Amino acid sequence: MSGQRMVVGVALSARTWRGSLQRHCRDHEADVAVVLLHDGNEALGGDVDVLVVDDDTSWLSVPFVQSARASGIAFVGIFDPDEADGFGRRQLQHVGIETVLACSVGSDELVETIRRQRRDPEIDRRFAGLLADAGIDGLEPDERHGVVAVGGPAGSGATEVAIALAAGWGSGRPLLVDVDETHPTLARRLGLGLHPHLLTAVDTHRREPLTFDGAASADLRDCLARAIDGERPTLPFDVIAGLVTRDDWSLVRPDDVVDLLEACARAWPAVIVRLGPSLEDLHRFVGRHELSRRSATTADQLVGVCDASATGLLRFVDWLVDALGLVGDRPVDIVLNRAPRSLSQRSQLVDQLRSVVGDRVGSIVCAPTDRRVERGCWDADVPAWGPFRRAIAELGVDDHEPQRRTLVPRWRRSASESDTAQSVHEPSPTPLPDTSAVGTANGEGARS
Repeated sequence: MSGQRMVVGVALSARTWRGSLQRHCRDHEADVAVVLLHDGNEALGGDVDVLVVDDDTSWLSVPFVQSARASGIAFVGIFDPDEADGFGRRQLQHVGIETVLACSVGSDELVETIRRQRRDPEIDRRFAGLLADAGIDGLEPDERHGVVAVGGPAGSGATEVAIALAAGWGSGRPLLVDVDETHPTLARRLGLGLHPHLLTAVDTHRREPLTFDGAASADLRDCLARAIDGERPTLPFDVIAGLVTRDDWSLVRPDDVVDLLEACARAWPAVIVRLGPSLEDLHRFVGRHELSRRSATTADQLVGVCDASATGLLRFVDWLVDALGLVGDRPVDIVLNRAPRSLSQRSQLVDQLRSVVGDRVGSIVCAPTDRRVERGCWDADVPAWGPFRRAIAELGVDDHEPQRRTLVPRWRRSASESDTAQSVHEPSPTPLPDTSAVGTANGEGARS
């Protein structure tokens, strides 16, 4: 919050109200500074008191409005009453903006409305003090289940890890979402149709929000992927298919995907998100990988998949550098995919990871080569229970920090029963060596 001078952020708009407001404040309002904003990051990163947006502002969404309000930013929405039978007003109210004005409003009235919206920090301080004196910490948040993001460099096997994690989840039927904007192949891998897909779900959710009574709305259920013949697939989890082609990435706004994931986390017992292979920050240019980046930031748990080879380790470290900048202080759980059977080779890979990443590593599990995975790919089905899925079971418990949610798959509940039911007569993968004595470097080997 700024001092006595009020800073008004104005979203880029082709309508005449924007230019009129800027000229009016420049000539008649000495205590009002107007700044032009090109995206939401400029608003959240600046010292803005009130934000004025259009009903067609491309980066406007429910999660953005919530984040801005939490930062003390007030909103005024502008809509055109002659367009789409008042759809602009309803759209602004849908994202959480109650104060809306027609685009024909005069500059004097608009400035007066903006002044009324500005929050007084002294009133906020006194209100917070009253809540504290009354022993009220705030409203209880809506029940929200875990969101697990699974990613890794191309060719690491992140798709198979995500499928195995979803297939063995605990109570309830989880949701697997493909947000890979580079190689969206999850639907093809599972033998599902390409329609409906992520764009369909985003568009449906923007128009008809989810019901938060423990189940998704019927409209969103219609957006789940179906088998090629149009029937509901026999998978143990639901799927929202990815984009039809990678050229469609520019049609999806990252804020809309985050909004969808947050809503799904309230309607499904778990949401598992398949990220793209790159998390490089390109938002200042084209925002090429923002879908995966924002999804990783939203997730409660990030699982990185590394091909267990010398080249795979180098590529994974490059990927991990970008990932660590998105998850804050949360550790990253790692799957060493196609791990060698040799105990010494596994130990060397684990030691290399811990020496480079240090205490930013959570759990490390080794998933061996399993012919059931290849067979599942050819059959377009979930791999049968075996060494690979047994290893992925180790990712279930999340105890790195108290505030994080506990994510328990069904193998934790009855692993012995699953082994008996599947009658798998293969040796279990060699257990990981005890790496607690391994010196965890302070991350000097990681690129900053």
